[in-house]
Amino acid sequence: MHLILALDKNFERLAAVAVTSFLLHSSFESVIIVSPESDKFELLERIAHEFDILFVHQIIQETSSLHRLPKNIQPYFYCIEALDQTLPGRYLYVDADTLCVADVQQLAELILRSNTPIAVCSHGRPMPDRSLILGLESPFHYFNAGVLLFDSEYLKRYLSPKMVVEYYLNHQCLCRFREQCSLNILLEGHVQFLPGQYNVLSWMRERNSNHQWHDSSVNSMAYCLPDIRQNMKIVHFSNGALPSNVPEGRRESMDRYWLLLEKGINQPAVLPNYSDLW
Repeated sequence: MHLILALDKNFERLAAVAVTSFLLHSSFESVIIVSPESDKFELLERIAHEFDILFVHQIIQETSSLHRLPKNIQPYFYCIEALDQTLPGRYLYVDADTLCVADVQQLAELILRSNTPIAVCSHGRPMPDRSLILGLESPFHYFNAGVLLFDSEYLKRYLSPKMVVEYYLNHQCLCRFREQCSLNILLEGHVQFLPGQYNVLSWMRERNSNHQWHDSSVNSMAYCLPDIRQNMKIVHFSNGALPSNVPEGRRESMDRYWLLLEKGINQPAVLPNYSDLW
């Protein structure tokens, strides 16, 4: 299984924490960084070297369909380029603001079939507007694109960067979440759903327990939340919920772990696993 991220140089430091957390907890064949820039990602390359993992830098070509998009929209579609892998294999795509807190090796063994080449996590709460507008099976079928497990050969049968860009350009009024909406409609019926512990979103946190989505009368999937938190594998931060942006009194163990890795990023291979601390 290959670990793959898509970003520009401005997010290298953020991605360094994410990559370190994954390499501390699981084995990967390589770390792949997809970027529009030719500048080297020295920090990420050094981290991969520290763990004796192959580092690959894939540059998004000028001929890519990505460049048909407005400049301010293009970064959201870097992940689409990451899904377009030429070498056969299994890839785990993660956003730069994700944190691995447990072994995810089971994902390397999950069966991905030709008609379901990608595994994803639902948002875990009803998204009626998305299901209605995009014609999804139910309000729970809208998935988050921050963690994507895929088979590169099988996925090519259903998806290409050109297809995603064209869908977005032709249906912008439907795509409130840009590339994520495009992926949801183009891959409808061809995804497997992973348990929520593989993409623990900010609203699922214990500190947000007063949110309406924690009420089972409002969200029928709320009953899963204790299990998701107890057995979490991948925590997905958002810009507003990065630990450095959260008051110390509201930080949870995963926030403190992120900050610990960030502080010790110059010696990544000797940092502790999450389970060593909590």
